[in-house]
Amino acid sequence: MNKGYLGTDLAWPQSRVLFEIYLCSGITATDICGNLNMDKSYVSRILSKFERQGLITRELVPGSKGLKRLLLTNAGIKAARKIDSNGDRQITDKLKDMDEETCEKLCAAMEFIEKTLRGNDICK
Repeated sequence: MNKGYLGTDLAWPQSRVLFEIYLCSGITATDICGNLNMDKSYVSRILSKFERQGLITRELVPGSKGLKRLLLTNAGIKAARKIDSNGDRQITDKLKDMDEETCEKLCAAMEFIEKTLRGNDICK
């Protein structure tokens, strides 16, 4: 898969995993797999790479049998914010010539899609 998604050095799946941790600090790898419908071994490889790069840390959940929460480091937060701001910029560029009424309808539809697909809790 091509690297360079939204002006980063990451491919789309890597960017999506990093952004999921950004949105849901403390999420587990299992939850990421479920939320993104990604293979466990693939997510594991991505997380190991992020850990080597200093983008994430893993913290044992007290009372669990090896369950670990995923947290972004300062470098990880910076990378996720770059994805977020570049995504916002890309969307703004696509919507800039759209009339206000159409834009409002599109935004309402997108909100409906997100709520329907994720439920009302983004960090499930």
